[in-house]
Amino acid sequence: MTSTNQWASKWQLDPTLAYLNHGSYGSVPIDVQQVQDGFRLQATRDPNRWFRFELPGLLDDARDTVAKWFGVPTQHFAFVPNASQGVITAVQALVNQCSLVQATPHLVATSLGYGGVLHGLEHIAKFSKCNYSIAQLVYPTEIDADVIAERINASIADKKSNVIVVLDHITSETGVLLPVSDVISLVRAKHPSAQFVIDAAHSAGMLQQPLPIGFDVWVGNLHKWLCAPQPAAALICGSQAIADVMAPLSPSWGYEKGFPGSFEWQGTSDYSAYLSVPSAIAFQEQWSWAERDFHNRSVVDSGAALLRSAWGTQPHIDSGVEAPWMRMVQLPLIQPWTKTEIETVVQKAGKQLKAECMCMTVREKTYVRISAHMYNEADQYEALTTLPQLLA
Repeated sequence: MTSTNQWASKWQLDPTLAYLNHGSYGSVPIDVQQVQDGFRLQATRDPNRWFRFELPGLLDDARDTVAKWFGVPTQHFAFVPNASQGVITAVQALVNQCSLVQATPHLVATSLGYGGVLHGLEHIAKFSKCNYSIAQLVYPTEIDADVIAERINASIADKKSNVIVVLDHITSETGVLLPVSDVISLVRAKHPSAQFVIDAAHSAGMLQQPLPIGFDVWVGNLHKWLCAPQPAAALICGSQAIADVMAPLSPSWGYEKGFPGSFEWQGTSDYSAYLSVPSAIAFQEQWSWAERDFHNRSVVDSGAALLRSAWGTQPHIDSGVEAPWMRMVQLPLIQPWTKTEIETVVQKAGKQLKAECMCMTVREKTYVRISAHMYNEADQYEALTTLPQLLA
């Protein structure tokens, strides 16, 4: 069932589709797309003038606008393509700084971290000769600050280690809002010099206060809940000392400027997504954050309740720790779905049910993860009630 609300026409989504997976891939509003198209046309009409004389100033303006929206100094803010690349970039820069002082860093992540980032950390550890450990957390029970901090601390054998912790603000796969500020405080009580890189792929646009207390580097997507074009993300340094050591994975022109200028030029590329972020912010702010939060929470809660009623399943996690606009709903299955089966079901849901969603199996239980944005209404989730039968 498609959305009947008054705002759905503001997005480019297929009107015959129930798009319930904003959490994986956000959608770009029509107004924002038009802004991006304008920049692309400007670049195409005179590429030489665009890249040499127009783009640099426009990037400065966009960076300044978005940094002010976050409430951080412009000199602490840089655009990056996506959260995963930004996190790996930040960790590599911190590891390189340790190498300069002949220190061996200890990288720590949690088992609830995003798979792509965990692969990247493993790569850094292998080729930079770092210690690397993953603090094991059990979804959905072991997600409070005391347990997370205890597991992180337990994974650090040498208290003298240069500790770099990568911590999700909202877990990408399971949609848990972690108490990041409290975890930082608890870990630093035992490891005062621990540095925290926050993978905030889902925070900008969804959380009223996206920046936690005490972070060293915060990296978040702007093309998810903020609805900017892809690819656009922000890398924010928590202090000038961190900014002074931050460097891109692929240095190019502007490297001598240091952060953030060193991140600005990554060759002849399409920078229009970055330039369009201010228009995405303006689009979102036609509603107050409270209005967006009320609508999206109400819709996704109603959708989750509808599916649980249809399937006879129960809530498995405290609502207070769920990501505000995403829900995990357990499917009524005898055997959990494999990754291949999930791919089949998700594809069939899009084609047969005209509903886009995401499923995952965690600890032998399979869930559908649903999302809500301003273009969604609760009745759209009815399309998923026959989801468990798609493999029959």
